[in-house]
Amino acid sequence: MNATPVRIITTAVIAALGLTQAGVTVADDGLPLGQMCNGQPEAFYQETLFERADCGSGQTVLPPARLESEPRFTSPYEAKRCTQPLLLQDDDERFGCAEAEFWVGFTDGRLGPRNDALQYLERSIYWSERVFFKPSDFKKKLARLYQLKGMLKMAMGMENGRADYLIFSELHSAQDFRRVERLDPGNFGARAFDMTLDMVYAQLLFPESAPGLALDVLHEARTAGDPDVVEPINVGTVLAVAPTTAIYPLESGVPPIALNAQLEAGCLPDIPFCYQNTDNALFARPGLEYQLASMYARLGMRDEYIAQLEVVAEQDRYDEWAWHDLVEAQRANPDRLLAKFASFGDDEYADSFATRNNGCMFCHGRH
Repeated sequence: MNATPVRIITTAVIAALGLTQAGVTVADDGLPLGQMCNGQPEAFYQETLFERADCGSGQTVLPPARLESEPRFTSPYEAKRCTQPLLLQDDDERFGCAEAEFWVGFTDGRLGPRNDALQYLERSIYWSERVFFKPSDFKKKLARLYQLKGMLKMAMGMENGRADYLIFSELHSAQDFRRVERLDPGNFGARAFDMTLDMVYAQLLFPESAPGLALDVLHEARTAGDPDVVEPINVGTVLAVAPTTAIYPLESGVPPIALNAQLEAGCLPDIPFCYQNTDNALFARPGLEYQLASMYARLGMRDEYIAQLEVVAEQDRYDEWAWHDLVEAQRANPDRLLAKFASFGDDEYADSFATRNNGCMFCHGRH
């Protein structure tokens, strides 16, 4: 993946001025390259993950808008998109069409397609809410639309420069997740995302008290459902919250508990993404295995980190994955990421792929 020598425009300038991505250095396969802390262009996609997001300043940094590029792969949901106007759709069609629109936009990763998907979801919700009699099955499907809407706003806040979706989350995703709870009590999928949002909010605004919340979240994730049995609800919830909790200060004790939670949850044979890439996440396998590698690196567990990188490289579609070169660089020189994490010391919040501007895209992106 070699860079074409084109002038660099930083993500901060792009986000602030609303510029196109035309001035960004682009790799041979079309993936956009950013700028390192010393002002030099990346050698490969997201090489900046080897550096601290704050470039060593120690300041709190919101993720800038991700550098956009057209997806290299077509969404399996493209063929499921509906051409019939919403007003002419029956209930089942409306729910199915909205689901397809969500996955096409969400996995695209660009702000424009994600905005289109968000507007479609909002219109679908508008008409669904106006159905007078809502049986339980209808409520569950409507709750699903609110959950997707909340997830999309979270992703746009973390990845597309919509900081208002994070800072004013109570006006956005949090409201959607609360509506899910009212329509479908016990829906732990929405609860997992809501807890993640709470932790991001607490880390940004109340960093000293945030570790207590993180410990509560990890406990809830590990004991969801039957506290003595590992179920799909535990696996999904732990995988959702563990990467965020792993970057807490080491002295808080949160990161090793996050790692243990992920190792205990493991995966189950009846969960598709545990053994294969899916239509929702074309690169679930390398992405999720790298999540564990990153957690090992965060804790300075060099041997485990190196061994897990080999597991990542064995996953289906690894050679097509946008972060292939990033992992290959780590396999060649594992000390580079280990040194970054060590630089935070014991009392600082770190950052990882999961808290930067491509966290969702690692598994779900079509790039």
